[in-house]
Amino acid sequence: MVKLFLVEDEIIMRDGIKKHIDWKGEDIEFVGEASDGELAYPLILKTKPDIVVTDIKMPFMDGLQLSKMIKKDNPDIHIIILSGYDEFTYAQEAVSIGVDEYLLKPISPSNLLVSIKKLKTKIENERSSSDQVDWSKEALAEKNAIEQQKLFQAIVSGSMSMPDLLNAGKKLNIDLTAQFYQIAVFKYSLPGETGDVYSEKQNLLLGKVMNFINEIDECCYFDRGTEGFALLVMGESEENVNAAMSTVIEQLKKINSEVEDADYFCGLGNIVNRLSEVGKSYDDANWAFSYRYFREPNQVVRASDLDAARGAQLDVDVSAVDTNEKNRKVFEKFLRSGSASEVNHFVEEVFSSYDEKNVKSLLFLNYIVMDLYFAIVGFIRDLGYDTKDLGNDFADINTAVKSISNFGEAEEYLSEGLEKAIKLRDSNSVKKYSVVLKKVIAYIDENFEKDDISLNAVASIANISPNHFSTIFSQEVGVTFIEYLIGKRMDKAKELLMTTNLRSSEIAYKVGYKDPHYFSFMFKKTQGMTTREYRSRGKS
Repeated sequence: MVKLFLVEDEIIMRDGIKKHIDWKGEDIEFVGEASDGELAYPLILKTKPDIVVTDIKMPFMDGLQLSKMIKKDNPDIHIIILSGYDEFTYAQEAVSIGVDEYLLKPISPSNLLVSIKKLKTKIENERSSSDQVDWSKEALAEKNAIEQQKLFQAIVSGSMSMPDLLNAGKKLNIDLTAQFYQIAVFKYSLPGETGDVYSEKQNLLLGKVMNFINEIDECCYFDRGTEGFALLVMGESEENVNAAMSTVIEQLKKINSEVEDADYFCGLGNIVNRLSEVGKSYDDANWAFSYRYFREPNQVVRASDLDAARGAQLDVDVSAVDTNEKNRKVFEKFLRSGSASEVNHFVEEVFSSYDEKNVKSLLFLNYIVMDLYFAIVGFIRDLGYDTKDLGNDFADINTAVKSISNFGEAEEYLSEGLEKAIKLRDSNSVKKYSVVLKKVIAYIDENFEKDDISLNAVASIANISPNHFSTIFSQEVGVTFIEYLIGKRMDKAKELLMTTNLRSSEIAYKVGYKDPHYFSFMFKKTQGMTTREYRSRGKS
C-alpha cells in the first residue's frame, strides 16, 4: 500500500482533498497532514510517506524549501507541488529539486487524484522490480550455493570428467581453466559457538569473506558446512598462485581481526598443475587443517612444511606419563568436531607426539590404547549409544589389547574406533536435524503469509547457520527453502482464487507479498498462467 502526506496551509483546500478522495478505495494510506513545511518535516520523517503533496506558498517554510529537505534525506519520496503561480522560474526550480508533478491551482480532488494514481503506479512498478530483483537474487544465491557444493565435491573426489567439470563451472560462472591450482581450508571460530549453530558474528564474518572473494576472478569459495569453507585459487604459474593465495589469506586474517574474540585456522594444500589433481591438494589441505587439534589458533599450516618436518616432535607436549589428561582433551575435541576424512592424519599425529622408545614398549602402547578407547566410549555414551554400537571388533577391549603387538596395529585400531564414533555422531546429528526440520516446516506452513519471512530468519529459529540450514533443507526436502516457500504461497493463492471473490491484489497480501505486481509475476512464472486465467479455468 502507498502512503501519502498532505501539506497545505489553506484549511478548506486541505479538508477538500482529505475528505473528497476515497483513500481506502484507492489503496492509499493517508498518513498525515500539516499546515506548513516546518510542522510537516518532522512528521514526514516519522511517517515515511511514499508521496508528499505540498502547496508551494506557505508561512514559516514554503513547499520548495520543504521539497529540498525531503529529497536530501529521503530521495525515494515522490513529491507533487500545488501552486497558484504559473511562472517558469518556480516550475524550473521544482524540476531541479526532483519534484514529480507541478500542478496549478485551483485543482479539484478528482484531477489531483489522477496525478496521485499515476505516481502510485510508478511506485508499485519500482517496488515490483526491486522485489523481483531481491527475490531472484536470494533464490539464485541459495541455489548456486548448493550447486557449488556439488561441484566442489565432484572436483575433489574426481567423480566427473574434466569437460563435465568445466561445463558445470560455466553454469555457475566459474572458470576452472588454469595451469596451476591450490586449495586452502579455512575456519573461523568463536568462543562457546559450534560450527552449525546460528550466529550473527559468524554470518558477519562469512558475509565479508564472500563479498571479498566475489571480487577475485582467480579464487572460488566453497562452503563446507560445520567445517568452515574451502578456497580454490587458480593461476597461470606457481608464482601467480602463491601471490594470489597470500593476498587472500592476509585479507581473511584482516576480516578475523575486525570481529571481537574471533579465531581462525587455515590448512594449505600443495600446488598442483592439473584440475584432476585438485583432490590431492584438498587432501593435503585437510591434513594441514587437522593440526588445529594440536596447535594454538590463528595459524596457517602448510602441507609443504609438514612434508619436510614429518616425524618431528609436535608443538604440543604430550609426555609419556601424562597421556590420560592431555590425550583425552585432544581426542574429545576431535570427536566433537572432526571429520571421518581426517581420522588417519589425526591418529598419525597423536602417535608421532610420543617418544619413539616409549611407543616401542608394549605395556605403554596398551596403556595408550586403553586410555583413548575409554575416551571414545565415554563420548558415544553421552550421545545415547552403547559400546555394542561400535561393533564387536572394537567393543571388546580385552581381546583387542591382547591382539595389538605393535605401533601400526594400535594406530589402525584407534582409527577404526574414531571412524565408527564419528559415524554415530553424524547419524545422531541427522536425527536431530530431522526433528528440527519438522519444526521449521511447521513454522513455514503457519507463517508463509508474513512478508518478512526469509532464509536467515528461519535459520535463526532453527538455531543453525544459514548456509548449513540451506544445505540440510535442500537434502531432506528435495527443494530449496525459497522454492518451498513460494510453493506454499502459490498453493494458498490458488485456494483463495477458487474459494473466494477476493481480488488478485488482496490475495497477494494474504499470501505474503507486499507488492501485487510481483505476486502476479510469480504466479504466472510458477503456474504458467495469470490469476484471472486460473480462476476462469477453474470455474469453467
